Amino acid sequence: MTGLNQDELEKKIDELNKKIERLESKLQQPHNIGSNIWVLVPVAAIIMWGLTKIF
Repeated sequence: MTGLNQDELEKKIDELNKKIERLESKLQQPHNIGSNIWVLVPVAAIIMWGLTKIF
């Protein structure tokens, strides 16, 4: 059961990494910096919280 949970967590982390990459690519555009930072910060916080629960 822990193997399944770890696989599920790895999938979630991969999905979140893809979302962060998309957000970072949008942040490269100068007109979107202010609006997308409010999305990037909570996503990064959720990932860090998840990683602390794993390790």
